[in-house]
Amino acid sequence: MTSILSPDDLLRLRVHALGLCVQPGAQARGVGSGTAAARTTESGPARIAETAQRMLAVQGQDWRSARWALGVRTPGTTVADVHAAFSEARIVRSWPMRGTIHVVAAEDIGWMQTALNHRVLAGAPKRRETIGLGDATLDRIVDVSLAALRGGNALDRDGLSAVWTDAGIEWQSGWRYHVIWWLCQNGLTTFGPVHDSGEPLLVRADEWITSPRTLTGDDALGELACRYTAARGPVTEKDFAWWTGLTVREARRALALTAEAGGVIPVRLNDASGPQYWVTPETLGTILPASRSTPQLSEWLLLPAFDEHLLGYTDRAAQLDPAHFDRIVPGRNGMFLATVVSDGRVRGTWRRGQRIGSGIELTALPGERVDPSALMPELARWCEFHGFAPLTFDLQETPKPQISGT
Repeated sequence: MTSILSPDDLLRLRVHALGLCVQPGAQARGVGSGTAAARTTESGPARIAETAQRMLAVQGQDWRSARWALGVRTPGTTVADVHAAFSEARIVRSWPMRGTIHVVAAEDIGWMQTALNHRVLAGAPKRRETIGLGDATLDRIVDVSLAALRGGNALDRDGLSAVWTDAGIEWQSGWRYHVIWWLCQNGLTTFGPVHDSGEPLLVRADEWITSPRTLTGDDALGELACRYTAARGPVTEKDFAWWTGLTVREARRALALTAEAGGVIPVRLNDASGPQYWVTPETLGTILPASRSTPQLSEWLLLPAFDEHLLGYTDRAAQLDPAHFDRIVPGRNGMFLATVVSDGRVRGTWRRGQRIGSGIELTALPGERVDPSALMPELARWCEFHGFAPLTFDLQETPKPQISGT
């Protein structure tokens, strides 16, 4: 029998699955619903890695935002714990799907790429033709790169391209991103240990990742569907297809495999005309009448740019009024701003002030209210995570909408 959810149920379940809820009776402010938050006896790097593993993957194109995406879901940790998780080969930064860089548990990156590369790599030859990079030259650069990284060596982007120059390769500036992407997307390299400059360095994946999981075929599809849903559900097959880069047919098959094994179950909103959603039994159990641990949504949160709270879905209406999408993604250019969230809903945006000594600038969405005093505990947590001195908020005026023709 398919369970019927209210819109409030949908939001509550999603925020719980995302690791952004607070369990009743939690002793420390911000203790989330994920297991990583509860296992306080584990080391900080281990807890960060567990959060990454539970989330399957988190957006990683903005390095600073990616670190807080892990930290906000792992209370009591610091940015040093994130760096240590990278340097201890617990997590990596690479391209698992959609041609988009993510942070992933080191053991998962290989099988994810095996399952999802077929569509992404198909467009690579055309891209190389556009930038004038021939296959023979690419093969030469790959060989030189892997030789330079052999034996545990680690290089940043500049160091790697300097190796190409030293090898006598006349490379063009437009090639570097594509070559590094190609090396990582094919599982030859990955971004691993964090350099003194603060960002991960490239290493050989076969040397750095010592205990990779091996999943193929239906096993991989089922794992993707189950873990994606566990970390974001309720979700639709369209959400899953978009997030993974699979076709809708492939996504539907993956969810069916998982449903057959009992990993996910179908639910619908009380509006029967809407799409079918999928959720794990464990997540659904948090709102059942017999549950004594219904997750609370009363917390104010400062979520990073590109957070899975929005990026994990195609339809984000439960979390964000669609009328405000352009204020979160100005110009619809794919650049998601950092968000202020309360009761699971986006209420505004925030950013570090541009002036020296300035605090955190808060901007409410039209018709919404942002409460700086209620956000102070969250700001303190953000500062502690990064090792910053205490900061204050600067409430900005909500920009007026642009009127066409003016």
